[in-house]
Amino acid sequence: MQKFKGIIEGGICVRQIEDFVPETEKRYFVVYGKPFAASSDEEIPEIVKNCAKRISSKFFSVDIVERTDGVKRVVEIGDGQVSDLVGWSVERFTELWMEYK
Repeated sequence: MQKFKGIIEGGICVRQIEDFVPETEKRYFVVYGKPFAASSDEEIPEIVKNCAKRISSKFFSVDIVERTDGVKRVVEIGDGQVSDLVGWSVERFTELWMEYK
């Protein structure tokens, strides 16, 4: 970076490479601290529940993926401005807001 840009802005982030299982990424939404899954009968992973407890935002998304050893990892937490619902029906997405009208 320094060679081509002249300076390093804001530091460098080094992350460990992990082996994820393709097609295991799932999106969850959290509304006022309560996590929701794309299916009402789907169990919410503990890692998503922990995010819901620790993040004070009224609405956000949590994307998780499974590693090859079975461990679930958070790959993204967003402000809810996602590009699509990733496995969610419009009807199910609407349901999670009905508690708060």
